[in-house]
Amino acid sequence: MKRHRGFFLSWAILLIGIISGGTYWMANQGSEGKSALPLLEETYRSAVEAMGKPHELVLARSYLCGVKEEERIVLGKESFEQILSDYKGWEIIASEEGKLILLKRENDIAPSCKENGYFGLSPDGVLTLFNGVPGEQNVIQSFYQINRAKMEAALPKEEIALLQKGIRVRDLSEYNSVLSTFSEFQTEESMVEAH
Repeated sequence: MKRHRGFFLSWAILLIGIISGGTYWMANQGSEGKSALPLLEETYRSAVEAMGKPHELVLARSYLCGVKEEERIVLGKESFEQILSDYKGWEIIASEEGKLILLKRENDIAPSCKENGYFGLSPDGVLTLFNGVPGEQNVIQSFYQINRAKMEAALPKEEIALLQKGIRVRDLSEYNSVLSTFSEFQTEESMVEAH
């Protein structure tokens, strides 16, 4: 019986998500400047109330460098309104039986990327962000294929050697600077794939 209830509840939540997505889209079509967020929150509030009070809150963070982190919090007596108030700016992405999942898209690189992030080239010549020096091959995020001949003709040997050893990034501006510097050397195939 519990399995059937869980199955029905999962489908009901999925249906509510689809309806709320359509409602959000329709509400934003003709209402310039008006937010459809209250409609979306109301739909999720109904879903949460129907499934019962969540016992666990999952806070998912997504960073520009491709890292995703999750934090799990056991909820006490917080109301749905209190949770929304405490986590303004977070998106509700799912509500499952006893669990509410919120997402925040950070406009920064992750702390782990700041601590140990290095840009370099993968063995097949793709500009890549590594956790540690490129030789360790702990890939965090891959970007685009580099035209080595074009890069070697345009850049000093020291810069190319630095990229092969690994260019350390400690913050968002360094991350963006490296991407900007080497974007002019991406192959035409990778430019087509990106669009």
